[in-house]
Amino acid sequence: MRLIAITFLLGGLGIIPATIIELLLGSGNILVTAFLSVAVVEETVKYLAVRVKAYRSLNFNEVMDGIVYGVAAGLGFATVENIFYVLGFGTISTAIIRAFMSVPSHAAYGGIMGFYLGMAKPFSQRSKQHERKLIITGLAIAVLLHGFYDTIAFTLEGLAGIVGLLAMTAISWIILLRLIKKALSLSPIRWGTANLSPAAYQTYPNRFCTQCGSQRESGSRFCINCGYALEQAV
Repeated sequence: MRLIAITFLLGGLGIIPATIIELLLGSGNILVTAFLSVAVVEETVKYLAVRVKAYRSLNFNEVMDGIVYGVAAGLGFATVENIFYVLGFGTISTAIIRAFMSVPSHAAYGGIMGFYLGMAKPFSQRSKQHERKLIITGLAIAVLLHGFYDTIAFTLEGLAGIVGLLAMTAISWIILLRLIKKALSLSPIRWGTANLSPAAYQTYPNRFCTQCGSQRESGSRFCINCGYALEQAV
């Protein structure tokens, strides 16, 4: 809980550098603003909120942890951002709209990014290249979803805007829920291997693909997710 609280706080503090950078990168082009000035900056800040503390901890020892800390960072950022928005615009409608769309979206982006951080963690000591690839993949997905959300927010008004934002929020959560399901299937605690080292579930040949971490099917010689030739059949 302490580490979750710290990650939440770091996510909230991230609003300070994010705001400064966004002002410096401000552009008259909607797509540049949505994807570069906002999405890239804010998702990078959330990533750093997880990376500087939680990612280095021994308590970060399975994929699901990445999702938990990622969501914590996203909620921390959204909390402080929403305080400024509500105080700035001063309307109840602003608070309600952001509560049902902006806050869940920030949580989803953080969770999606966190899933890939969880997948990358075991490779931090074995393959920096593969670790970076997974981290960049998670950040890219979060940035794309965030960028599309903001593009809709900047271009559509009224009912069309609300429907569009709700649709993007739903899409983000559908993706996150699928990743949560996959993360649980990879859990060393769930499979009775909780006493293994933090990276062991990734290299445990009787349960998971050593290349991508996907759960192996009984009797399979190749990973159904990435096609990697497995060391032995189970």
